[in-house]
Amino acid sequence: MLQIDKKNQYLLIFTYFRGDSRKKRLIESFRRPNTITKVLKIPGNLKEKIWTWRISWLNLFLGKTDVFYAPSFLEVNLGLKIPQVVTIYDMSTFLFPEHRGVKISEKLNLRTRLACQKAKKIIAISGSTKKDLQEILKIKENKIQMIYPGPTEFAQIASKLPNNLKAGNYLLSVGTIEPRKNLIGLFKAYALLPPNVQEKFPLVVVGAQGWQTGEIFTVFRALKLESKVKLLGFVPDAVLAKLYKEAKIFIYPSFYEGFGFPVLEALNFSTPVITSDTSSLPEVAEKAAILIDPKNPLELSSGMMRLLEHQNAREELVRFAKKQAQKFSWDKAARETLKVFEEILNK
Repeated sequence: MLQIDKKNQYLLIFTYFRGDSRKKRLIESFRRPNTITKVLKIPGNLKEKIWTWRISWLNLFLGKTDVFYAPSFLEVNLGLKIPQVVTIYDMSTFLFPEHRGVKISEKLNLRTRLACQKAKKIIAISGSTKKDLQEILKIKENKIQMIYPGPTEFAQIASKLPNNLKAGNYLLSVGTIEPRKNLIGLFKAYALLPPNVQEKFPLVVVGAQGWQTGEIFTVFRALKLESKVKLLGFVPDAVLAKLYKEAKIFIYPSFYEGFGFPVLEALNFSTPVITSDTSSLPEVAEKAAILIDPKNPLELSSGMMRLLEHQNAREELVRFAKKQAQKFSWDKAARETLKVFEEILNK
């Protein structure tokens, strides 16, 4: 947005308590002739509390600011008098409260409701999220603008694959280890593959441990997958890019996503994709993926075998992949977001 907009002034507010060189370099990277940066040294938990005050000291701090943009519902300031725009990514805690825990979900849901009520305009990152906002929170359609995000930009690609993996000889899944990502369904589907296929194509799972992981690892051990599935945990971006690039198939059987960045990341590397037919995932993938019912491990397993056995099926998906990935860009997202700000300003 700063690259395309030279006429408006931007006040960029950063909040953190413990500084480090990485944060300072990041803040410096945003400096432009038309930007002012402010750092508020506030601990995260205190910031969340202050941002809910009905009388906000930010009203004085922001001066003649016309529009306040909150990049998530937690940044909406409930005491601000100027118009606010908020981006909502998904409604997962409303639809799957048990995945985060009911108490945490109730807290996040209340904050989301208040943020959406306070905001002048809401940006939804997919048609699916927009629909959920309308159905769950009863928000009028004209208050929501759907704007797709752009792709993850990998600065580098590692020269080697980790864990002695071989290019084209593994299946890949990426995502935080938590119930919504449906790793239990993925493990059950992989366990249905013939033993010789499992031996030739190990399943590689990338992602840090999240929450409610007990049942996931219980099923993993019960299926005796320890020697066939490689759990890599978190990996640096360069390694992740290499893994996407060299995977035989990318599998993302999530129950629900506000957008589904890993699918777009895989498409950008022209890797054949299998993903769920739910929420936003068909929007992101369209014809460039096999869509499956995430509740049906047999359907997922059949999809894997189809792509492993039939080269023409893989080539068809690869043909669509780059074309589909090109529909998403940060330049387009920035221009559409700026248009939302200017519409509020003009009114």
